[in-house]
Amino acid sequence: MAVRRKSLSTGDIARHCQVTPATVVNWIKGDKLDVYTTPGGQYRMDVGDFVDFLRDNKLPIPEELQPSNERRLLLIDNDPEVLEKATQTIAQSLPTVILEESDNGYDGLIKLGGFRPHAVVLDLNLPNIDVAEGVRRLRANQDTRNMFVIAVGGDDTDADVMRRVRRIGVDAMLNRPLKYDELTRTLARLLKLPLG
Repeated sequence: MAVRRKSLSTGDIARHCQVTPATVVNWIKGDKLDVYTTPGGQYRMDVGDFVDFLRDNKLPIPEELQPSNERRLLLIDNDPEVLEKATQTIAQSLPTVILEESDNGYDGLIKLGGFRPHAVVLDLNLPNIDVAEGVRRLRANQDTRNMFVIAVGGDDTDADVMRRVRRIGVDAMLNRPLKYDELTRTLARLLKLPLG
């Protein structure tokens, strides 16, 4: 059984951030990192504070430092109103979820790699991208095949896209106009999280 560390050295921080230990020391001297000093004069940082630092600076959080009840969610929708309302509702109902959002398919697919979400909510009406092909690739890729995919479509969604996405397999299909309470219930069920 792996034991979770409670603090990190400057070397650990440097490795996670892919910088040199000297850079970490400069961050400490610049009051960018909240550290304490051991009796031997070594800097240490609590893991929780380090995770907060990473999150505040929009840096990826290594899997081994993720709290076990924390889940990452990526929302991809080209409607800013839907993104805003979904973000607010999810933040209130599922407070342990870390949210990232994208208002277009290309940026969303790029964020998938670095953010490594546990689930993605995907607008089927994204312009300039073959959404069904994107879902197919998610399911075919070893790193993303177990990611939960929640597809959002409506009367204006291309029937062929709907058919292809259903055939490829998504974990949930929601209709527009999006019912935000249904979205949060679906996410809570898939991610095995209590509603807040």
